[in-house]
Amino acid sequence: MARFAPIALFVFNRPEHTRHTLDALSRNYNAAQTDLYVFSDGSRDERDADSVATVRTLINNIHGFARCTVIEQPVNLGLANSIISGVSEILKTYENIIVLEDDLITSRHFINYMNDALQFYKDDAKAFSVTAHTLPSTHLRVPEDYKFDTYAGYRCSSWSWGTWKDRWEAVNWSMGYYRKFLQDRHAQDEFARGGKDLNKMLRLQFEGRIDSWAIRYCYAHFQNDMRCIYPTKTLVTNIGLDNSGVHSHPDERFVHPSLDNEWRPSKFCPAQLVDPRISADFKMAMEGPAKTPRREPKTFGQRLSRVRTSLLKRLSWLHSQPANKRSNVDVLFASTYQRRDNASLAAWLLFTGIRAVRPASRFLCLYRDDRDGSVVGLDRNSPRGMLARYLERRELSKLGRDTGLQSSLPAIRPNPVRIRLDRFQPSLLHLHSVKGGLLDAEELRRLDCPIVWTLHDAWAFTGGCHYPDTCQKLLSTCGECPRLESHAPDDLSHKLMLQKIASYNDLDLTIVTPSTSLAAAARQSALFAQRKIEIIPNGIDTDLFYPRAGISIRHRLGIPDQIPMIVFGGSHSYPKSNETGLLVRALAKLDTSFSLVTLGRQSLGSHHLPPHIRIHEVGVIDDSEFLAEIYSAADVFVCTSQETYFHMDLAKALACGTPCIAFATDGLSEMITHKVNGWLATPFDPSALAEGIRWLTGHSCPDDLRAAARAKAVTEYRLDVTVEKYADLYARVLREWRKMRRVQTAPKRFQTLKC
Repeated sequence: MARFAPIALFVFNRPEHTRHTLDALSRNYNAAQTDLYVFSDGSRDERDADSVATVRTLINNIHGFARCTVIEQPVNLGLANSIISGVSEILKTYENIIVLEDDLITSRHFINYMNDALQFYKDDAKAFSVTAHTLPSTHLRVPEDYKFDTYAGYRCSSWSWGTWKDRWEAVNWSMGYYRKFLQDRHAQDEFARGGKDLNKMLRLQFEGRIDSWAIRYCYAHFQNDMRCIYPTKTLVTNIGLDNSGVHSHPDERFVHPSLDNEWRPSKFCPAQLVDPRISADFKMAMEGPAKTPRREPKTFGQRLSRVRTSLLKRLSWLHSQPANKRSNVDVLFASTYQRRDNASLAAWLLFTGIRAVRPASRFLCLYRDDRDGSVVGLDRNSPRGMLARYLERRELSKLGRDTGLQSSLPAIRPNPVRIRLDRFQPSLLHLHSVKGGLLDAEELRRLDCPIVWTLHDAWAFTGGCHYPDTCQKLLSTCGECPRLESHAPDDLSHKLMLQKIASYNDLDLTIVTPSTSLAAAARQSALFAQRKIEIIPNGIDTDLFYPRAGISIRHRLGIPDQIPMIVFGGSHSYPKSNETGLLVRALAKLDTSFSLVTLGRQSLGSHHLPPHIRIHEVGVIDDSEFLAEIYSAADVFVCTSQETYFHMDLAKALACGTPCIAFATDGLSEMITHKVNGWLATPFDPSALAEGIRWLTGHSCPDDLRAAARAKAVTEYRLDVTVEKYADLYARVLREWRKMRRVQTAPKRFQTLKC
């Protein structure tokens, strides 16, 4: 038996489609190690004879596979019988199979991914099949916080799929269950979770009005309470939506403009995990577009819907009007979120310290997380909050979900139902991360106060990216953006840059960065080259994050005292797949036992780690005391971030006396002193990362490392020290502002006399 699963390709009478399908499949990585079985159905009548003969000439000259077996049917079996009999025959010899039809173009990683998925899910009791196809992003939105490269669905796919022998044998092709199913309304509702059309197709199949293997196969998923596994981005596109076959009319729901030949899913979700957001989008897309309502509403419900739409428009307009009365506040913090990510958390911690010395200060955000009286923002689940979220999603969809530049200041259109900035009259405005439609440039210009802006990344002085890396476009006005893969000088990044130039032009801005590397980047930019730039590291509560005895937490997690403990992630960490992959490759190079504790929303469960690396996935932690205990118990904190100027979780780990490992890049090089409180690895080398783990866990004086880590945090990141620096900055900025205002408003002593 071949190491790779065999591929069964079913062809009929479309030679050009078949040729394109075979060409793409033969270009797959590891095609040469894969057995291919081609099932050619016989012609229905004389009209098909020539095209079927052309197809058979083509498939008898296939190259590029380990072995190719052609099965030519003397009569026409039809697609359903062809697939049922063909797959059943192959699974007499093999334990699993991959199935394609003659109009599917595959990416170069299709074979790799399908084999990875078949291997990963073979013992998963909830996985019935896997597929390489998914709907385009225009009709299926994968949430930004979704941490896997695959998702589980209630409906199976017929456009590329794979399964195992035991699952295939569980399919009841005779449909003996149908009469009982017809009397069970609950079962019908459950089956319809994959789309309301499923019940109709099952009925038509039972009545003999269609001949579909797929609907019976789909029912087997439901009958066995199992799932189909989809990738979050397609590896297959269908070229048969051209009216060339049965049910092959064009449909925008299934059109993929291109394939990413370099993407290979690596983070596999558990089959039992069905994300309700993805499932809802999928079901809606499969059911097709809603019917267009009549021009004139006839029923009470239709009239009510029209009134509701009108009220929403009026509410949006009302909140877009400037306020006549402004509330006086001292320092007004502005951050899109209150405590959603590390940037907003840094802003919130600073605010808690500032309001202790300036109690009339307020915190303005788009959405608030609690009922703190100093916080001004929308409640997410209130009618106004839900409208704001809807408008935010609509704005993102207009910009395109895959641009990476969706947010800007000013926004393309600020959220019209936000709590507006010009409802306040602050003595000083302190901006933080203010993306997502929180502010409008006109509101900024109408304020009569100085502005301090703390940067948490490079977004404020670029055309939209958060980390420009080696790109030098920010020295001018961006354009030809590599993130957008654009060669147009006036692309989206250029337009956003021009918006920012117009917004900042007349503002009294003082820029603050948490690291010298971010300050250096800002000074080079076209936007902030002439601005005042201060460096104040973000603060953390070192009285909350301090070294604690780690024995109890080790016992709670089931980690022996003698085994080194590595921690990866934090309360608000969102590592990218390539960053997680760097850690996995580094751990694979270690030859001793380690316990790996992962925090946050990442998962390494889908990665194949050596057996001596034991994973403990703790997940999202909202309890800071618990988080501090975990950091304190760790022998090493590992950060694989490739794009950061200040890492909050790393600072917390240092405060807990934990040596840290990171790549020697930008702000991370300022937080770790090599071989003093941690290890700086060569970017982005897994071997250097593994060397650092060995060096720190094998150090002869670990207490010296821990003491140095704690000293670094207490000296540079104490919240009260950060608050004091900002309070001094506020006082200095306000003095300069008032002095400037006095000069501007002072009466002139002399007048020009006419001769």
